[in-house]
Amino acid sequence: MVQSRNSSQRTLILNLMEGNKSHPTADDIYEAARKIDSHISRGTVYRNLNLLAENGSILRIEVPDGADHFDSTLEDHVHFYCRKCNRVTDTKVLNIETILETQKQLEKMGYTSIKHTILFEGICPDCSKQ
Repeated sequence: MVQSRNSSQRTLILNLMEGNKSHPTADDIYEAARKIDSHISRGTVYRNLNLLAENGSILRIEVPDGADHFDSTLEDHVHFYCRKCNRVTDTKVLNIETILETQKQLEKMGYTSIKHTILFEGICPDCSKQ
């Protein structure tokens, strides 16, 4: 459960994340938050993003050799990380059912608290055209 301290700042951060499809980094959220609350600190943003990710309100996407990104979409889906522009995007995977079936099989084998994160990495279509 998220602590109630700094609840107005946490609400601001959660509002900035809600429906945000750009998969922002903590620095992106900090810059957006500063436009609304000039007194909010970078540490407060980082701390609250960590708390929100820990309690399952948002997802943390760890990318290789880069800053973590955050996502407000909690349904099962797959991400793509572009090594050139560092963007993270949602991908439409037709066989997400295979992944969910694997999770069910693991649960039947006795594994609990099954969670998965799938991140493809490479070069996005926009960067490939350059």
